[in-house]
Amino acid sequence: MAQMFMTITRAHIKAGSEKEARKLLEKEMLPDDGKKPGDVVEGLVGFGLMRAKKDPSMYGIVTVWESEAAFDKMASNPHAKDGGGLYQKLQELSTGKIAGEGFYIESL
Repeated sequence: MAQMFMTITRAHIKAGSEKEARKLLEKEMLPDDGKKPGDVVEGLVGFGLMRAKKDPSMYGIVTVWESEAAFDKMASNPHAKDGGGLYQKLQELSTGKIAGEGFYIESL
């Protein structure tokens, strides 16, 4: 069985743009159509939106994948490169660079 893979992306949101950023992320990441993540994106197990305890301007976006290969397959899609425009929209509401990293899930 392939090892599960997770990504964590961090973005500092500009002061005064927190509500707009949260609304954007919730709209993009928490669809209300009753579908599971894997029904929409092959190999996607789930995702989550986080806000830092010590720095409320820091948001985190976590995705969990069946495997690194599933993530790579999605990432190789030319339409996935900008998250369907999500990255550009979030960048406009952020200060600095949006940074992400991948992790192998050793245990849960």
